Formats: sequence, C-alpha cells, structure tokens
Amino acid sequence: MSDEQPKKQVSLLSLVGVYTKIGTLGFGGGYAVLSFIRSEVVEKHAWITSAQFDQIVEMSAFAPGPTTTNVLAAIAMRVKGTKGLLAGFIAAIWPSFLLILGLADATAVLHNPYLTGALHGIEVAVIGLLLDVVWTLWQDVPHIFLTVLIAVMAVGLTILGVSPIITIVLASAIALADYAIRKTPLEIRRRQK
Repeated sequence: MSDEQPKKQVSLLSLVGVYTKIGTLGFGGGYAVLSFIRSEVVEKHAWITSAQFDQIVEMSAFAPGPTTTNVLAAIAMRVKGTKGLLAGFIAAIWPSFLLILGLADATAVLHNPYLTGALHGIEVAVIGLLLDVVWTLWQDVPHIFLTVLIAVMAVGLTILGVSPIITIVLASAIALADYAIRKTPLEIRRRQK
C-alpha cells in the first residue's frame, strides 16, 4: 500500500460523524456505496489519497465479508488506529442495525404499494451508483492493452456465469505474468504514458 500519509490529522469525533453519515445514507451496500465513501474520505475530508483508496478497495475485495465494511475498517485503522477501527465500525453499523430492528416489526408495511415503488426506485439508483464506481475505478487504472484485455475477460466470464473467484485468480495470474515478463508494475507504466 502507498506510504503516503493522510493530509491532515483525523479526530475520533470526526471519524464517527462521517461513518455515521455513511452508515445512514449509504443505500445499496457493497460497491454501490464506494463512490459515496470516496467522496467523503478522499475528496471532502482528504483523510487518504485517491491512490490509497483504490488500493484499499482492491485489497478489501480479497478479504472475506462485505466489501464496504472491509473498506471502512481499513480506512479507520489507517487514519486512527485500533480506536478508530472500533469506533468507525460501530458508527457505520448502528444506523442499519436500528433500521433492521424497526423493519422486523413492520413487515406488513413492506407490501405497501408506495413503499414498494420507493424500493424499486432505490434499486434503479443503485445501478447508477454501481456504474459510477466502475467508471471511477476505470479512470484510475492504466489504459493499456493488458488492462483492457483483463476487463473484457472479466466481463465475459461474468456473463458466462464463471465464479468471481476464478475471474479474480485469472486476472491476477495475467497481471503477474505480465510483471514477470516486463519487470514493471502496471502503475509505473501508467505514469510513463
């Protein structure tokens, strides 16, 4: 991971506030929330750099559990240590926890046509958020033949229903083989272009 340090000191209260906001407003879960997290921790608060965020997302994809939770945990640990990790985890989770408790008693409301309509609207918005994440991540990779090849292969394997684990392993193997041949990481080649 990049050795660059956050641009400013992060207070525990600020971390809890931002993570509560993400936990409250982060609809869609998973990759749909990554754009929102990036806007808060990279663009708005400058706790980590864009490159650090991308590296955290890439590494979190390999870890078990929800990607969003893993990304938030890694960022909190990086900027505020173990205290930040614990406080950030609780701050990000409690809004969903309370919402689930409330919905558990109100399952009859889920058949309300207004609520059903609103949920369908949220589903469509999540698609837009996912496209934004894909576009943002694509802008941060080197645009060379190899990355285009890996992206096309991943889309093709996904359409064919191949396991995401196999897709990730194949993409990693191709990138490692490229590095073994060229002895230059993709990140360096992007800077050279």
